[in-house]
Amino acid sequence: MRVNIASTVNSANNANSPSSTNNAGKTGKTGKHETATAPSYAPVKKTEAIETPKDTVEISEAALDSEKVKGNGHWKDFDMDAFQTEIRNTLMASINQSQKALQDAGVDFVKYSDDSILYDGVPKGTKAAEVPEYWNADKTSQRIVDFAMSFRSMAPELSDEEYIAQVRKAVQLGYKLAKKDVGSMPGPSAQLFNDTYNLTMKKFDDLLEQSKKKSDEN
Repeated sequence: MRVNIASTVNSANNANSPSSTNNAGKTGKTGKHETATAPSYAPVKKTEAIETPKDTVEISEAALDSEKVKGNGHWKDFDMDAFQTEIRNTLMASINQSQKALQDAGVDFVKYSDDSILYDGVPKGTKAAEVPEYWNADKTSQRIVDFAMSFRSMAPELSDEEYIAQVRKAVQLGYKLAKKDVGSMPGPSAQLFNDTYNLTMKKFDDLLEQSKKKSDEN
């Protein structure tokens, strides 16, 4: 069940009011009939040409319980998990709609597969999608590597080789999760994803090579 944050908070406020307290014994904790349902943000049904992984995040009934928001809506009791899930579901619905629009326009999609991190079905010779420079494969891969290496000082007990091996695995998992969330993509977008991943791994290799050279010099 997905969560509508606004209705959850409103239910909590109604539950704290005197009138809601009097009605709770008849109609439930929120003072409303229990048959009321939150609006659904589920993506529209996908066509066969677009295969997005079934990775729907389910929210427990506890997340909808008005007692979860106490103290007249104090921030400390805000249900952040439900909020983040609603944001993700809304974004994925938007992505699915844009993919459907592209497919209807005749754009070929590369189907999602969890067999590898890369999109293996990209037609040979496909050029990466043109994006602003900040988001191209080189700039994005560099930001990812810089972020991963920014924590180097927190693991002084590890050699450069050990540290890079560990953060490389973490980065690879990040790519897998991103691919799983997006699912099938237009060929140029899938090629951009592949180029970004390959450059990220190459930059880790370059860092390892630099570290080995320094060790040899010493």
